[in-house]
Amino acid sequence: NICARLLAMQLKKMKCSTQRAENGQVAVNLLKDSLPGTFDMVLMDLRMPVMDGLEATKLIRNELKINDLPILALTGEMREDIRSECEGIGFTEFFQKPLPKKKLQELVAKYKAVRDGGE
Repeated sequence: NICARLLAMQLKKMKCSTQRAENGQVAVNLLKDSLPGTFDMVLMDLRMPVMDGLEATKLIRNELKINDLPILALTGEMREDIRSECEGIGFTEFFQKPLPKKKLQELVAKYKAVRDGGE
């Protein structure tokens, strides 16, 4: 996926470490197998093969009980019904793809500050 590769390249330029999950099931497994605090945030595409971002986030929030990790929805569909569904599932924020570089920088700074005890 081109958007995912671009995001990874931008994050690398910002000196962020990343871990890419090619589908929602892989994302759930990564979080399940990681120590708390391993990730500052998750950029979750809503449309992925195997398990989509909506189902993955439901599992992360409800079964893994990871409620303090920011999960940011990324989608090409900016419909209000999708936004409402994302809010109900437990996404922290909702963005249209592609995510502009400036916005990505703001999000990295915001969620790093949250993890470091700011905000």
